[in-house]
Amino acid sequence: METEAVHRPLTRRATLASSWDAACGALAQSLHVTRVGLGAADADWEELLAPPATGQDEVILKRNVNSQDESPCFLYLRCDPHGGEEIVSVGILSSARNMEVYLGEEYCGTSRGKNVCSVLDNSEHEKITLYKKYLKLESSTHACKIKLLSFGEKQCVFISKVVVHVRPVSANSSAGGPALGSRIDLERVQTIMESMGLKLSPGAQELMNMVRFQQRNWIDLWKCD
Repeated sequence: METEAVHRPLTRRATLASSWDAACGALAQSLHVTRVGLGAADADWEELLAPPATGQDEVILKRNVNSQDESPCFLYLRCDPHGGEEIVSVGILSSARNMEVYLGEEYCGTSRGKNVCSVLDNSEHEKITLYKKYLKLESSTHACKIKLLSFGEKQCVFISKVVVHVRPVSANSSAGGPALGSRIDLERVQTIMESMGLKLSPGAQELMNMVRFQQRNWIDLWKCD
């Protein structure tokens, strides 16, 4: 079967944010978005996540020193829900060894990093090891969050590349669920069901919680573009 080629990088079709601090606008420079066809095979991630060019600076994400929260670093990736595209796979080249991907609070999968190269951190004059991670999502989506994991307590993460593959939204895409849910008053639905003595199944409750999470967080997370 003929495979559609990967098209040139897209611009402003996706946004990237972090739970850790980065210089204003710096994180966006590491984001690379390409479109693949509905029947496309996996792209050459060896090439996409190749070592950075000489002289290319990594984006540094730092834990907030004033925060008592010891939570790991999260990346928040989102496509414009009205842009006609959805995320199908994610690859990252960073100092974090592993990554986990979530849709809302639902765990999607883990990618264990492979050592790619070492780069010099000019600020600390020490070498930083970069690892490549890649995960193809079982269900395409408009938004996901990525937990970056390292061994030992780290106060910063170096990001070289965040590569995202998107495709045109298909008619039966499950990614349409959250967009539809954003127009539904979930609290009212649940109140009506409880008044009728009905109870959601565990699966339905999990789905409602995921949609509620996206409704509550999407606007705040993507104000910084």
